[in-house]
Amino acid sequence: MSAVFDQRREEAERLRDYFEVQLLFAEAVAGRTSRTLSETCLEFTNLHRRFGLGRPSEGAPSAEWARYAAGLERCRSRSSRLDWTVDFFAGVSPKESVTRRFGCFSYDLLDSGDVARIHFSNLDSTGDCGPLARTKADRRLSELQEMFGFIRARHSSVRTVRGGSWLYNLQAYRRLFPPAYAASTFEPEQVRLDGTSSWGQLLDFRGGVKPAVRQALLDNVGKLDIAAPWMAFPMRALGAQGPVEDFYQFYGC
Repeated sequence: MSAVFDQRREEAERLRDYFEVQLLFAEAVAGRTSRTLSETCLEFTNLHRRFGLGRPSEGAPSAEWARYAAGLERCRSRSSRLDWTVDFFAGVSPKESVTRRFGCFSYDLLDSGDVARIHFSNLDSTGDCGPLARTKADRRLSELQEMFGFIRARHSSVRTVRGGSWLYNLQAYRRLFPPAYAASTFEPEQVRLDGTSSWGQLLDFRGGVKPAVRQALLDNVGKLDIAAPWMAFPMRALGAQGPVEDFYQFYGC
């Protein structure tokens, strides 16, 4: 148990700078609205999911989040709010994920089960390079082949594949997908900020905050558009969509 706590504490300290940027962003949103800081943290940061509490519910927040929110509102300075966030991350027990992973990739089913939404996480920092390095392209393609083979075998109702992430700005990511899907990218009318589709661009492959991206985001916070806060991020989260048959053909499933 102590080893698990030590590991969480180490990760919490590594993420301190990441938490700080998100708290500053949420503070800016709260300052331009009538909402509390804990409310803007829930909707406009990915703290809930980063804590391991899952996707924020449309209903009442979980008891664990309520405890975090209450502690946050008691803090009277930026430094105390950051310390509380780091300590909370280190001490909270993350929910056990039921998502099946295929290396760096995963998916969930939307609508009536006819749409598969794909997700990417940095779970490969070996070899002193990121998961999208050219030397690891075959590894990522193999993971996608396995995942779409699984989808074809288990979810015959899927007709469409959908994605949304800042990563679609990168050729290193787009080249992993069928050409038509990679070329389908567009700017969505609405972008949620409770995940990593925008926030992920702040972290390098080792999990540290990229100084230039951090500064660019904070510079933009001064002119934040409350109606479209995602526009403050240096790279926009892009959407992509295509027929699942293109994926089966591309990966030889």
